[in-house]
Amino acid sequence: MADSMIVLRNAGPPGTKRNIVVLGDGFTAADQATYNQWVDTTLIKGVFGHDYYSEDASAYNIYRINLESVDSGVSTRTYDEKGTIDPSDDTIAAETMRNTALGMIFNGSWSHCWLEYGTNTEALLQAAINKWVPDANEILVVLNNPGIGGCGGGGRAHVSVGVDWTVIAHEFGHGIGGFADEYSVTGNYTDGEQSWINLTTLTDRATTKWHQFIDPTTPLPTGVGSGANYNQGTRPATWSSNFDGGLFEGGGTMNTGIYRPVENCRMNGNTPEYCPVCYTSIKTNRDHETDHHFRGAHAGYFFGSGRSDALLHHGTSIQLFRNDGTGFTHTFSGVERVPGSWQFKPNDQIVVGDFNGDGIDEVVVFNGVDWVMPYLGLLVSDGAGGLKLVARYDGDIPGWGGFAKNDRFLKADLNGDGKDDLIVVNGDDWSMTYVGLLRSTGTGFYLTNRYDGDIPGWGGLARHDQFFVGDLNGDSKDDLVIFNGDDWSMAYVGLFRSQASGLNMTTRYDGDIPGWGGLARHDKLFLGDFDGDGRCDVYIFNGDDWSMSYLGMFRSSGSGLAYVRRYDGDVPGWGGLARHDQFIAADIDGNGRCDLWAWNYQDWSEEYLGRMISSGTGLSASFAGDWVGEWNLGSADAFEVARFGGKSGQPHLYVHNTDWFGVINGRRGFSLDRIYYRWIHTYRYGRNW
Repeated sequence: MADSMIVLRNAGPPGTKRNIVVLGDGFTAADQATYNQWVDTTLIKGVFGHDYYSEDASAYNIYRINLESVDSGVSTRTYDEKGTIDPSDDTIAAETMRNTALGMIFNGSWSHCWLEYGTNTEALLQAAINKWVPDANEILVVLNNPGIGGCGGGGRAHVSVGVDWTVIAHEFGHGIGGFADEYSVTGNYTDGEQSWINLTTLTDRATTKWHQFIDPTTPLPTGVGSGANYNQGTRPATWSSNFDGGLFEGGGTMNTGIYRPVENCRMNGNTPEYCPVCYTSIKTNRDHETDHHFRGAHAGYFFGSGRSDALLHHGTSIQLFRNDGTGFTHTFSGVERVPGSWQFKPNDQIVVGDFNGDGIDEVVVFNGVDWVMPYLGLLVSDGAGGLKLVARYDGDIPGWGGFAKNDRFLKADLNGDGKDDLIVVNGDDWSMTYVGLLRSTGTGFYLTNRYDGDIPGWGGLARHDQFFVGDLNGDSKDDLVIFNGDDWSMAYVGLFRSQASGLNMTTRYDGDIPGWGGLARHDKLFLGDFDGDGRCDVYIFNGDDWSMSYLGMFRSSGSGLAYVRRYDGDVPGWGGLARHDQFIAADIDGNGRCDLWAWNYQDWSEEYLGRMISSGTGLSASFAGDWVGEWNLGSADAFEVARFGGKSGQPHLYVHNTDWFGVINGRRGFSLDRIYYRWIHTYRYGRNW
């Protein structure tokens, strides 16, 4: 076979991402399948399937160059090391030379970096890079030798096929992270402070490089002596050798005179994760290449714990974070595409729901903008903490008539089988407005009903119809509520019961719901069971059309709505209903009644977040202004109703904007349980800002 190159991961255009190129030496034409499998297992699934590299996978394009060698296996060399680790007096004891694509030599000696370049290696390597990937940032060279060894630095890493993925991660720590080795071999360091982020000679608590990661109760130095671990005082029972920071003597291959941040980082023992110092440094330096942000955050029960986990969608990638009750742990990154072939794009519309009835949420993704045709996909758990595609509909689902740019999807269990279905609506792309019911099989969807221009009894679907879902009669099937305040001479509300035959209108309110005082153009509806009787009720708010703002509560009887309460100008404790008040329905206090989160960032001198707790017949309000703990409320904030702990109800809000992600607890007031900047990571002590 001829030499070739293949793109293994296309995270983004060169220049916006860091380009990793892997090349093999000593692989004949017959060895290429072995080489390809090694790259997939050790680099793609190994390095980029774990901890930091999995988290930041979207920062890296990966290219594989296949070079055909004449001989199988690389040249080898054995040194007479004279019983020391000083290479200056070593002589070559034996060598076997082979004709390979790069002319690399494996020597198996730590003093000689385990492997070395041959006479023409540099020229051959440069020629291959310049031909196939001239804008390479990091080069990984794989030697076809079963020995164990790796050497890296200066943007290059070299390993033999005998190593596992942790050795590559260590070598990438040199080339990508710019980290020094943290293990000890011999000697005493006598020079001054140097530039390595993970080594220091400074022992003063205030000036040492990583003071923000050291608990004030930790003694400094923490470990004294050759390659020391914690030996200054009593080592705490909960101490982590990998994640708790201090000053431990030995590092940079020196035994004494210089200090490393933790007992055992990846730059020491390969297998552990990067310590807080290395992790924060590499995350910071690569952050601009990930395209990560918190704008596209979604809460969902992805792992069956009863706690809300988090899905982050950013551009061409997603991330999943498991909620363990104390914080979040990264479990999965889908970069460019996931198994089954769904490719993520910036305009993906994401719907989270339990579409197969297993008690764990799945993900529906729709994109009508970024491709030559619209696509709908269903992603389910892959059994290993990630997602895989099980169904994809290209351009249409049979019977719908063609997906279009402005299709919008609502989650609803239409037949009460415990599996969420989809309602698809479109009032923009066709000559009439359409509503379709897509029933879930657990592994895909099929169309059961399509309403062209009208649902019988409504009087004509129109462009500005607004759609809401909830179980109005308590039969475990989600029904539909439609509101329109724009397209007719008066505003309308319609209630539609979900039945085996489709949707059947039970009630239509023309111009008013008795007790409201007149439906109006800017009415906003919020559905939730505010009296705890198992039927979904309706809140209505209007801040635009009258001399004051109004909030109404309407109880569902199963076939209609009954007036319960109307607040004219204020809900006691809120401080005055205002034009731009926004509401999110949720059972905040866990008593089975649906309350309201209230939010306003426009009408006052500072931003307000409120709780309006339902008694079943009324609301009592409280609020926090400007700050909730360390969270500075702002106009860019968005909220996802969540259950961060395992208790009943949904008393939490996942609050997020471009750079920040937080957990607000509203069960007994307002408090901030967690806050993260730029990335989600639980530090043992300290944080990244």
